[in-house]
Amino acid sequence: MTDEVVVNVAWGPRPETPAELAARWLETLRGLTELSQGALTGWRWEEDAGAGAPVPTDPDGFATALRAANTQDDLDILGYTARLIATQQDGGYARVQVIAGGTDEYTPFTATLELFRAPTSPRSPLSGHYAEALSVLGGVWDADCGLVFDWDLSDAVQEAYGLQNTDPGAGWSVHLCAARAARVPADFPARRLPADHGGLVLDLADTPGGTPTTETVLAAQKALMEYGALEPLPVPADRPTL
Repeated sequence: MTDEVVVNVAWGPRPETPAELAARWLETLRGLTELSQGALTGWRWEEDAGAGAPVPTDPDGFATALRAANTQDDLDILGYTARLIATQQDGGYARVQVIAGGTDEYTPFTATLELFRAPTSPRSPLSGHYAEALSVLGGVWDADCGLVFDWDLSDAVQEAYGLQNTDPGAGWSVHLCAARAARVPADFPARRLPADHGGLVLDLADTPGGTPTTETVLAAQKALMEYGALEPLPVPADRPTL
């Protein structure tokens, strides 16, 4: 039984203001809440001691809170960080962390959704909708690449192909920006979900809402690498997407 499911997307340098980031953040939260049919709501800032104050639901308020939480001198390079949490009635919860808005050419910017099941539940939040959650994150953040995984799968794929954490990779579902998606043949065996900005999510499960085998994901990794769809961004990166 998987205790944690991770939905992660990444992109290269893209300067953005707190106001621009706030708009993306609020769209992300709306998308996840709608996808959960209201089970994930009441988003709060996550602090070291646990859930903190409620998140502002208006763009100006969110942007103000984002500025207040990020006071470093190098925000134009490293970007703005925020971490939010929402808890379901059964005790399962979701955490979203985003690092965005900077110009660092060596470390990808990321939006990460971590889904934790309740101790008494066999299902994580958004279970059956992981591919759709990836489409939300990839589309809202205009991401370069992304995937859905648990840590056993991540370890298997990285070990099989010698990948680093920052390398584009395959998971139960895979997000590709428009340029990456264009490299995938039409007959590639996966359900296709559109994402904003021309992106594409490939759901590798046999049936919608299912979870593919590790062998299926390893085969997809090999094929997508051969197509050039998982080619890493150059280092130093000079653009946000391939």
